[in-house]
Amino acid sequence: MKKLFSFLALSIFSFLFSQTDVKMSSDKSQVGHIYKGGQKKFETDLTNNLRYTANAFQANGDFKLSFNINDKGEVANVKLLPELYDKSFEREVKRDLKRMEKYFAGSHNQDVSVNLSFGRDFQPSDGRVAFQARAPFAGQTGSR
Repeated sequence: MKKLFSFLALSIFSFLFSQTDVKMSSDKSQVGHIYKGGQKKFETDLTNNLRYTANAFQANGDFKLSFNINDKGEVANVKLLPELYDKSFEREVKRDLKRMEKYFAGSHNQDVSVNLSFGRDFQPSDGRVAFQARAPFAGQTGSR
């Protein structure tokens, strides 16, 4: 029983620290009028869809995702910049975006561009900064 409990605790602990945080930002409300639920819902859905892919590929860094919504409501011309040598991450991002295709209303062509930031830096919900390096106490030096 102790072995099972130890394994379970270790698994949960390692899972908690292996999550990738996905942040999305855009210059303006680009899809608010064509996405069912508006811009805020689009941002939430996209970050939730990309979270698994980001964890699987251990993504870290900033990317620009641009795509077009055609008059039928289909996602087309998906580009992820900067381009990567291994196209499998880009292929999975495109697949995640295609899952959201059913929520777009096709009325006219719309170009969409969003900034994505993948990282493992989690900010607490109350805005505090955790694990911040500090200067030594006043009057103390690094060596004794």
